[in-house]
Amino acid sequence: MPLHLKAQQEAIFINVTYLRKKIEFEGLSYQPRDYEKIKSLAIHPSFFSIINQISTTEPYKEDNSLMFFTDGFKTEMGTGRNNFYCVFENGIKVLEWKGKLGTFHTVFQAELLELKEAIIRASQGIGITKIWTDSLFSVMAVLTLIPLINLPETCRTLLTQNRNILVRWIKVHAGYRGNEEANTLAKNAIAVGVVMKALNPRCELKQHLQELFVFFKWQTLCDNGSTGCSVHKVLKTA
Repeated sequence: MPLHLKAQQEAIFINVTYLRKKIEFEGLSYQPRDYEKIKSLAIHPSFFSIINQISTTEPYKEDNSLMFFTDGFKTEMGTGRNNFYCVFENGIKVLEWKGKLGTFHTVFQAELLELKEAIIRASQGIGITKIWTDSLFSVMAVLTLIPLINLPETCRTLLTQNRNILVRWIKVHAGYRGNEEANTLAKNAIAVGVVMKALNPRCELKQHLQELFVFFKWQTLCDNGSTGCSVHKVLKTA
């Protein structure tokens, strides 16, 4: 892509996502409030002690306590991002919750959102509650102190406020009943799940701008000029 077009593309992305400025370009409006915001730490590192509440190595073992199982799913037809959790007590399923996001959201967002919802629900109890998730990436995002986006920070804050809630990673498709049921029901959440609201991921804006500048702006430049067309044709057909 020609340098001046790449510079325009990056300028729009930086202004909207980092500088939080509204941008008008080619008749399109980009509102910073629609996209995830890069956040600074809400919890001072000296108070960050949820490391004892999160584990990626503890072996799974059924017991009589409340156990949440979460799962996120991307529909094959690209019609949405499903998220789900179910709750077992004494080996019996006592609760289930289904949610769904739009196509422009990521599975990562769905997995973090279901984890947040599970923590909120678990906070209503007073006993030790374990939340088992098969999303290692989500667990590590909550565990790290790197300030990225809203959802991991929200989960960290909720865990800090509820020391009786433990988050554990569980291997997917390993035959664990709760995890298998969560995975199965998450696939059906698009039909009956609660519509959830979440800010658009920044990667969605980046992808949109890439398509706009490569397939429209650069194409227009090629149609009206005589240079750069061969490179554009290679990228367009790749």
